[in-house]
Amino acid sequence: MAKSHTSVRDEKRQITRRALIKWSVAAGAALGVSRSKVFDILEGTAGKGVAFAAADNAFTRSVHIVAGNGGLAWFQLLWPQVDIAMAGNNNFAWHKPGQAMLVPGTAKPLAIGPDTPWANLPAGRQVTCFTCGSNETHTNQPQSVVGLNGANIFAVASALQSANPSVIPAVTIGDVDFGTAAGSARPANVNNGDGIVGLFNSAASRAGGLLSVSADADLYKAHYDAFIQLNRAANRSTTKIAYTTAQGAAQFLGKNLAAQLAITPADLTRYGIGAGTRQNVANIGRALIVTVKAFKMGLTNSVTLPAMRDDPHGAFDSGDVNTVPAQLKGVFDGFMKDLTDTVDDNTLKALADDTVITIHGDTTKNPLQRGGWPDGTPGNTNRVYVYSAGHLRSGNFGSIDRNGTVRGFDARGEAVQYNGANTARFAMASIAYAIAKRDERAISQFANGLTISGNFGLPKEI
Repeated sequence: MAKSHTSVRDEKRQITRRALIKWSVAAGAALGVSRSKVFDILEGTAGKGVAFAAADNAFTRSVHIVAGNGGLAWFQLLWPQVDIAMAGNNNFAWHKPGQAMLVPGTAKPLAIGPDTPWANLPAGRQVTCFTCGSNETHTNQPQSVVGLNGANIFAVASALQSANPSVIPAVTIGDVDFGTAAGSARPANVNNGDGIVGLFNSAASRAGGLLSVSADADLYKAHYDAFIQLNRAANRSTTKIAYTTAQGAAQFLGKNLAAQLAITPADLTRYGIGAGTRQNVANIGRALIVTVKAFKMGLTNSVTLPAMRDDPHGAFDSGDVNTVPAQLKGVFDGFMKDLTDTVDDNTLKALADDTVITIHGDTTKNPLQRGGWPDGTPGNTNRVYVYSAGHLRSGNFGSIDRNGTVRGFDARGEAVQYNGANTARFAMASIAYAIAKRDERAISQFANGLTISGNFGLPKEI
């Protein structure tokens, strides 16, 4: 007589349960763990599915946005040069003359306007703006604003983040130049933000895959959880990262994560992305939507993506300055809301407390002239913007004033004659310092003697 569906289900459950117990007892014997301890472990792992609690990440995650072909100029409209914005001059290349205001309480002056993202953040969480590096008009892969003593800051971030468990340490989108640094990861590259979804679409979990049956996937994960608990080395500092990473990979193999990472209509609404959104703005938003979801699950530590690349010489003449900055604000405000509202599955901390965001590019264009918006910049300057999660002193280091006078900054952050190479080194070391959560020793091999604490960064709390 054929067995009922219920009988088949119950029999299969008993077989898998016995298989798990048998495997665990054998593994316990091999590792010198008593049988009573094995059953204690099984009770905790098979029932709750958690091998051990992940510790707080030693380093932040990071998002690096690289604007090219004149595209960085749009960001100058979000965070303008202070004196130029405050001048209220209709001829200057800032689109909201007379509407600028200084943010009270920042370490250095910071001017914002109606289209500035994150305006409601506390003063200590506002952006840090570095006037640094050199004008590199019309390149998509700027070098003067990413280099730190021969290494690339994106690769430096990856090297620091190697202490954090993840399935794929770093992801790049398109043709951004990730560069190299000692100990950095080799990034996985995708074509666009939606490509990140496919990156974590496990072949093992798809139809016909080894773990396509949910019961098999759960059993595989339970096996690994039990093994971690059985292995006495799992709690040692030298092995914890590897075990946490492998645990995440075990979970990843047994699940098709495409549905969890997929962009939904609600996501697009939250980021202000609709039919009228410029495609290059929407592309940034879509990448950031998926990034938050991947960060939440500990799938990656770093995403580097291209931005804009539209050489907006005619932005003032065409009226695009009245729409594009507002669209960018919507995307970045949506991103920050997601980071604030989303809790890391491993650390149980809000992602906004554990993520550094940087914006680099080729040229800000001339902030003093809106007609034709020329590529050249006073003093051949460039600029980098950083959300440091509160680890850096907020506001502007370096400046261009309404008369075209350019000021750089020295190793203490004080105003001096402009030197693009020096200011860029200070800025990149500061980014590394923020990612290292104010650990000066952790960045010493890259900073090469630069002191960030107390100068650009807040001192580490003891």
